[in-house]
Amino acid sequence: MLLARSSVEACLLGLYALDEPDIATQLKGAYVKALDGLLGYLIDDGLVSQELVSQSVTAMGPSSNMASVWKMAQRVDVAMNKTHARGLYRRFYGPTSTLFVHANASSLLRHVGTNNALAGRPSMPWTRRSAVHIGDACVGILASPIAAREGKPVAAFDEYAELHLASAYTPLGAMVVKNLFRSVRPAQLPALAGAMKALRAYGNSPQAAEDSPDVREARAQAGFDQFIKVLGPGLPNDIVLLLREDFVARFLEAIVEHTTEGKGTASAGA
Repeated sequence: MLLARSSVEACLLGLYALDEPDIATQLKGAYVKALDGLLGYLIDDGLVSQELVSQSVTAMGPSSNMASVWKMAQRVDVAMNKTHARGLYRRFYGPTSTLFVHANASSLLRHVGTNNALAGRPSMPWTRRSAVHIGDACVGILASPIAAREGKPVAAFDEYAELHLASAYTPLGAMVVKNLFRSVRPAQLPALAGAMKALRAYGNSPQAAEDSPDVREARAQAGFDQFIKVLGPGLPNDIVLLLREDFVARFLEAIVEHTTEGKGTASAGA
């Protein structure tokens, strides 16, 4: 899981570096700034003075803050006129940071069982296979623009990245699917399938194109609420809200694409 997160971060940094003419200066400035923290324990142990560390760091050149990973993703998407980098950050980097890296309510709750008792092993809100797919996808995502700048074919890299991305659940998606197998009863499946079919049909219909944004959003929210009653009982409210927001945004984007471009379907959002 940590390797997948590191792969995303390295991929975003690589993409960012492609359009930053002073990237070497930025990296060196951030490295110099980090030295003060790396050497701080020597001061605490009385081995060197603060003055000596400051002089050594200053001698290496000016220090500066590197752009955050999110800022890098934003810059990359502006440069490439896409939203892929931000999607990579939001779907995988942010959730893996929250669930596996930082100590917070979400990561600590992995150690609590369904009976509110301490679990023998922490729950796994993602899948190993998805983590591997993301690491592989990052190879293709970064290789493609590098190859393009060298005048080399990029189709194989793009296909490689797309196939791996398509095979990976997001951490939130994995949580819902795992909960599905635990909670859905066979008798609920026909109603669930019917609700999905109805929402997909609405998204592709002329009526959706004519409705106001507020009406479309209300239909998407109602559809999600219907699904989550079956698919996600017991999920934390903050997770449900995140899933709801993502579902509605994707559904509305798909309607707009279907309406304005005359291609694609809202089923991708659903």
